Amino acid sequence: MRESFGVLSTISVDVPGYPFGSVTPYCADDQGRPILYISYIAQHTRNIMADSRVSLTVVENRLNTDDVQAQGRITCIGDARPIEEHAHRIRERYFRYFPQSRQYEATHDFAFFRLDLVRVRYIGGFGRIFWVEPKDFMVPNPFSAEQEARIVDHMNNDHAEALKQYTGGVAATMIGIDSEGFDVLTHTGKQRISFDQPIHTIEEARQALVAMARQSRT
Repeated sequence: MRESFGVLSTISVDVPGYPFGSVTPYCADDQGRPILYISYIAQHTRNIMADSRVSLTVVENRLNTDDVQAQGRITCIGDARPIEEHAHRIRERYFRYFPQSRQYEATHDFAFFRLDLVRVRYIGGFGRIFWVEPKDFMVPNPFSAEQEARIVDHMNNDHAEALKQYTGGVAATMIGIDSEGFDVLTHTGKQRISFDQPIHTIEEARQALVAMARQSRT
């Protein structure tokens, strides 16, 4: 998913039976499922602890239109579950996407939750509306946590100029990579850069990144 935040709707504890919406950041795990980092003192977390059923609605941020209904959007419906397995990988990946969130570890009682998908509603514009099953929505990351971190560190440490080329001359930091593309942070926020075709190995990633750097120079 290209965006960095969405509207998390939970079932209210204080107003029973009614939905409660709040804006929250997210990133994807190694299966493409949304990951949330939320505080136990927050209203939405209290709601989740009482009833795990939630939805996360993400709207495409298009600056060239003022018609919000023309923008693509998805609603991920599922159960928000506290994360125990693979917590270290998720923690490090999330903090790459949201570096400022690392400070929360020393303040409030924050924890990671994964949205286990039940169904996804996709709206891509007029006439492009349909349900998507989780197996068709999730895209497993071909890289292990160690492989992804190695690629990210290598690009940031040794290929800063190439990252600037990918973003049209803007300084950028790579924060994640998967089979369909990679994400960078610039002074304006997250930017998603897609590959021309899916990649599955470190060598394919290297070839794709080199080819993109060459194209950006021409």
